[in-house]
Amino acid sequence: MPSVFAYVDYRQYLADLFVALKQADPTVSYRAFARMAGSTSPNFLQLIRDRKLNIQSKGLRALARSLHLSRAEQAYLATVVAFDHAKTHSEKDRLFHRILGARQQGTTRQLDKKQYEYFSHWYIPVVRELVTSRGYTGDPGWIASQIVPAVSVAKVRKAIELLHSLGLIRRDEPGGHWKLTDRVVSTPSEVLSLAVTNYHHDVIALGGEAIERFGAAKRDIRAVTLGLSKDAYPEVKKRMEAFWRELLAYAATQESVDEVYQVNMQLFPLTRAKRMKRR
Repeated sequence: MPSVFAYVDYRQYLADLFVALKQADPTVSYRAFARMAGSTSPNFLQLIRDRKLNIQSKGLRALARSLHLSRAEQAYLATVVAFDHAKTHSEKDRLFHRILGARQQGTTRQLDKKQYEYFSHWYIPVVRELVTSRGYTGDPGWIASQIVPAVSVAKVRKAIELLHSLGLIRRDEPGGHWKLTDRVVSTPSEVLSLAVTNYHHDVIALGGEAIERFGAAKRDIRAVTLGLSKDAYPEVKKRMEAFWRELLAYAATQESVDEVYQVNMQLFPLTRAKRMKRR
């Protein structure tokens, strides 16, 4: 049977669990699986899997009893269910940290935690850029001295270790300079969404602080309020995406890194969505 500790998405866990049960016993049916969760609906699992139904506490307890889950497994399953059903970012963040703690005890896989740490600290991408700079000679203190606002040497050192362990940087040769790799960090969609939300919270706050921290010559901060029709919104998004692609393509032509800049661009509504009138 699949280990519940290997999952952050409980819906995927239940889907994989059914496949494992079916392989072990071909007579297992969707109706039988539904009965394990105390449901009389034969398409219970399909509705859960397709996010058309949320499992309730009563069904969760029945399923845990049917599977003979240990107390630790039951607690973990309840946490990932709560994580999935959480409505606010702060609630998801709190539950995800609880999931990480439980996974350390229930499984040896650490990659998800490392990925979360990478996206949750705004300075780690900065360290990744600076570690390949011509000015870096191997002293983490130099990188710490370059970052604004200040980051400790210990955090820089830990960031380098994390980047190396994730394969996002590599040694050009034994004892040589660091090089960026083309590999990207891959996480489950829920984890990625939560981590990126944390990242955006941090860098948007840095953007606000930059107004006072830097003079006009070192920053470019603009804002515009647009009145748009509903049909024009996708076109604006398309133009913003084209700008991002152009910016990234230009940055890729730079052979050396002397400074690191953060570019933020947000598009969000300032009015309520217009409801369709009933006929």
